[in-house]
Amino acid sequence: MKTKLKVIITILLSSLVTLLWVLGIIFANFNLFIISMIVLMITLIPTIRYYKELDKFFKSRNGEIIEDERTQYIDERASLPAFGSVMGIIIYAAIAIFTLRNIYPQYTPMSYAFFFTAIIGIIIFLISRIYFKRKYSE
Repeated sequence: MKTKLKVIITILLSSLVTLLWVLGIIFANFNLFIISMIVLMITLIPTIRYYKELDKFFKSRNGEIIEDERTQYIDERASLPAFGSVMGIIIYAAIAIFTLRNIYPQYTPMSYAFFFTAIIGIIIFLISRIYFKRKYSE
């Protein structure tokens, strides 16, 4: 199968996942969400199998390289401050909402959700940091 056909199939499947997911949110239909997750699992199979081909296709167009090691390095350097900023904003929002629990008690569960989201994000960051440190360290 040609690379271009693999790319088209993957893009169509991902678009279908997004469409089903958005329609599930708009119509508050949990079945559409479940179907989108099933299609996502189906989409992951060719994406994982042909990852190198798809990656190479999306990083170059008409023989011209769009993304190289320098671009990846810049993205890596920009991701940590972005992650830290988002985590900080989530934590401060959780603290602010929790502080106002006597005035607005209906929003207290949202502060717990923000706090647990931040904790999960930090845990995932630490686990991935340990993994990549072991993988790339000598």
